[in-house]
Amino acid sequence: MVDNRDEPAHLRGGEALFSAAAAKRVAILISGRGSNMMALIEQARGYQVVLVASDTPDAPGLAWARDHGIATFALSPRGIGKPAMEGAILAECTRRDVQVIALAGYMRLLSPGFIAAMRGSIVNIHPSLLPLYKGLDTHARALAAGDPQAGCSVHLVTEELDGGRVLGQSRVPIEPGDTPDTLAARVLRAEHALYPRILAEFCMTPLDRIRSLALQLPESEERESHGQPTFFVAGKQFAQVRDDHHGDGRYVVCVRTGGADEQAMLIEAAPNTYSRPAYLGPTGWVAVDLSGDPDWALVEDRIAHSWELAAPARLLEAGGR
Repeated sequence: MVDNRDEPAHLRGGEALFSAAAAKRVAILISGRGSNMMALIEQARGYQVVLVASDTPDAPGLAWARDHGIATFALSPRGIGKPAMEGAILAECTRRDVQVIALAGYMRLLSPGFIAAMRGSIVNIHPSLLPLYKGLDTHARALAAGDPQAGCSVHLVTEELDGGRVLGQSRVPIEPGDTPDTLAARVLRAEHALYPRILAEFCMTPLDRIRSLALQLPESEERESHGQPTFFVAGKQFAQVRDDHHGDGRYVVCVRTGGADEQAMLIEAAPNTYSRPAYLGPTGWVAVDLSGDPDWALVEDRIAHSWELAAPARLLEAGGR
């Protein structure tokens, strides 16, 4: 069953930061009501949900998706077998140029062939703090073990059940008197906050993420300077992304420091992370390396600190960031 309606961008909360053309195209797979699917669509930022697909044609989540302008596809494996059903879902994803698949309450194990076809581009949310409690009954197992906390994990999907690289987690304290059901309800609320954020981070390019971090700061704006994306507050630069600047082969974000002493201290302590950028270096800036797998918490902190160094007193007196 296919619904071929037009699919909108669904970039709520990020319209100023990301265009539909730049956003990665995501398909969500569900089997039931799809509460995580709803969260992914309602909080989409940096990705575009173009398809909701299901192995259950009467899954309640399909109607919700259609009502919100999302194209849907549903096919049961009954009578045709799992390989044919998965092939049809993959064909529909290919037809819609899907780049990432997010599992949201999809209750079938994906075949190795399906995973291989989208290797490194399938994510799932699991209701435990992986690697603890892979599989089913996660909340009951956490309670039986006497754990002080439970939670949820977003991970890459591989052939190993719940064994792919963890992309992000949210911890939920276990309270006295908790049952599997009460704990599940609180963990589900954490899932609805975690999954859209981690999917956005997974789909964004480093420049997308820098934009997201920089433009959320008060009175920040982006303009091009010397051919590079540059971020300003009250007319003063506080961050600049450089990609192979003057052929140096490096991908960095340049930020302010408190001066030459802080610059030197950072570079000496972490020379693989920090360097002295051309032109801006003499004024105390550092370049933070964005290649490989950056420490995004550190990047966020350095951008915010740089904004504080550039922002006028009236913004800082008003509470700053």
